[in-house]
Amino acid sequence: MLTEQMLIENEILIEKGIKFRKKIIDLKSNGIKTEPAFANLLGLTRNPYLELLKPEK
Repeated sequence: MLTEQMLIENEILIEKGIKFRKKIIDLKSNGIKTEPAFANLLGLTRNPYLELLKPEK
């Protein structure tokens, strides 16, 4: 089952392109969970699980 979080992550992956996707994969292969990996690359500083659900401003 796809969650809202997964749909948002997919939209980000499409928007940011293959280099961003590869960076996410690298972080995950080094033991970083998905949401924290996205937060790291997007510069999010608070709870990544909540920050990814916030609408863009």
